[in-house]
Amino acid sequence: MLLLKKTVTVFSLLLLSGCGFQPIYGSGNNSVFRAEMREIAIAPIENRIGQQLRNELERRITPKGRARVSRYVLTVKLTESKQGLAVKKSEIATRANLILRASYTVTRKSDGANITSGNSRMITSYNILTQTFATLMAEKDARKRGVREISVDITSKVAAFFKLNRNKLAEAK
Repeated sequence: MLLLKKTVTVFSLLLLSGCGFQPIYGSGNNSVFRAEMREIAIAPIENRIGQQLRNELERRITPKGRARVSRYVLTVKLTESKQGLAVKKSEIATRANLILRASYTVTRKSDGANITSGNSRMITSYNILTQTFATLMAEKDARKRGVREISVDITSKVAAFFKLNRNKLAEAK
């Protein structure tokens, strides 16, 4: 039985190595982050929360620094809303959802063509406490968590697009 498990494991690894599977976050020279993602400039985003999102995106998309000349521009529009939950009989909310919505577009600088676009939405919760300062800190933490998750989502979607369309984009150079 043990021999069968080992045989199946070795066969599976050989099968995967021959199928051309390559991780997006690879460290080799063929990595999406080493090639295409470095060439994305991130346009400024409105408001303080937009600045936080832009900083997170910069950190995730270009961890080793941006290329001198960028070929693409990532534009993000971010909106925020709050929703009261867990309402007491006295009609005072004790819990709230912070809803962040981001729509993004990647455009090519040379001709202004839209390469890809999409949406990302994140809902984070926080407690509404009797102390105002504690509530503000809880809301600030929820906002920070939401921005982090939206940046992960946008980075993943853009990286997947570049990985899947690498040949088409190389022809358009």
